[in-house]
Amino acid sequence: MLLKLFFLKNVLMRFKEIYMSNIKVSIIVPVYNGEKWLNRCLRSLVNQTLKELQIICVNDCSSDNSLVILQEYAKKDKRITIKNLKKNGGESVARNNGLKIAKGEYIAFVDQDDYIDLNFYEKLYERTRNGNIDIVKGDVKRYDKRIETTFDLNSKIIENKFYFHTHWWTAIYKASFLRINNIRLREDIIMGADHIFLVKAVANANKVMIVNDTFYYQIKRMNSGCSKVFNCKKMNSEFKTRFYIFDYLNKIKISKNNYIIMYKIYFLYFLTCFNKSEAQRNKEFVCDCAMKLYEMCKYKNFLDVNEDILYCLNNNDKDKLFTLLTSLPDITYPTVKLNIQKKYIYVWGKGRDSESVVWQCKKNKWEITNFLDSSRMAGTVSPAKILEKKTKNYFIIISSRKYCDEIAETCENSGLKEGLDFWKPIN
Repeated sequence: MLLKLFFLKNVLMRFKEIYMSNIKVSIIVPVYNGEKWLNRCLRSLVNQTLKELQIICVNDCSSDNSLVILQEYAKKDKRITIKNLKKNGGESVARNNGLKIAKGEYIAFVDQDDYIDLNFYEKLYERTRNGNIDIVKGDVKRYDKRIETTFDLNSKIIENKFYFHTHWWTAIYKASFLRINNIRLREDIIMGADHIFLVKAVANANKVMIVNDTFYYQIKRMNSGCSKVFNCKKMNSEFKTRFYIFDYLNKIKISKNNYIIMYKIYFLYFLTCFNKSEAQRNKEFVCDCAMKLYEMCKYKNFLDVNEDILYCLNNNDKDKLFTLLTSLPDITYPTVKLNIQKKYIYVWGKGRDSESVVWQCKKNKWEITNFLDSSRMAGTVSPAKILEKKTKNYFIIISSRKYCDEIAETCENSGLKEGLDFWKPIN
């Protein structure tokens, strides 16, 4: 009997070794209090048409039912490996722990609140058969509530791989390529570790292959890292990321054209940080960082930036840069889209963001009827006075990025439909 059990154990161990050696893609999913979304995410993974998968779920000390959900899936699908961390370390720590136990030929990353097409990894893996391919990228659709956003990034990447600067989880990465180039997630950065990972991966990759007919679905939540307003902690992390990226670009061998492409992508983000900052000290911090980042650039004369901004940067005039950025329209503010068949246009909010809305309305020759504000500040009317109207012959533009979700919910509760009766900024 003991001999039979010993034989059976050896057979099972051998079977496991054979299976592990045939894994085509290892998928790493960092999990932290994700009980609301995990089922949808895991269903899209276990039902992939590519079967040779390793699904690594790294539980980062969840306090909800996430672990229970993971265990239920692991009982039904032996491809699922659960790694429980003893201390909460954040997404980068979780992903790096996943990388340590990944056995697949390629590595993939999926966030717990997102999901993918069922043929996603089969489509991507098929493209690796054309040769020794380091990176294969699919496409993405983003959902903010019911609004779908698509991107035209892939066409740019086909022109030049260095345009691949975001949506890193839409790709699979050759595991041996990551190991050879020591590409991991930096664990000392709150926001932006994925950008550093991607910059190093793209810079070292032989090529980036594109697959356009399969999608990763990114679900944007109110409490996600990509918030509409930046606090000091997030900004520190964002600029720490950029200082590291620019230091890396200055050390590696890269053409002037590719250097400028990447530098401009990451450098101009200081404008976003400035406009997403509310406190003056944070805006001043952004100006300081912009000066330092500009100093790091090897090809300053080739940066296509606003002439007035360049003047401030070249003369190291932080005060003038602060004044200039405060007066300029927020070029990072989303493009306003409205139903121009409506007779009256109201802008909800009269803060800094409304200046960008007013600028766009003037540019498009849309006449603003009035401003709405719950505080009834000077020059505004009460939103309730407009919302209670039975005839919906008006269109509301929600200007505030910080409170847009709450205002949108108020509009919806009053029977208004997004896109038809009101618009909100989606970053």
